[in-house]
Amino acid sequence: MVLDHAEEARCGHCGLQLHQCGSCRGIAGPFDRYCGFCGHELVRGEERPIWWRLWLLAALVPLVAALSGGIWWAQTHPIK
Repeated sequence: MVLDHAEEARCGHCGLQLHQCGSCRGIAGPFDRYCGFCGHELVRGEERPIWWRLWLLAALVPLVAALSGGIWWAQTHPIK
């Protein structure tokens, strides 16, 4: 969803900020899911590139390493 930054357009009924459709640049209401002019889905927003999800991999690698290291340590050091 593209916000209209040029002018703070507000809904006359509820006072919430209006939005612009990213496809046809038509004005959409604050609670609209689809553009009334072209039918573009507004709630999806801009699509992110695939490399954006690499943060998940970067966070999981140390977690898996710590978990496997802890399991290895527990197996090699039995309780006395």
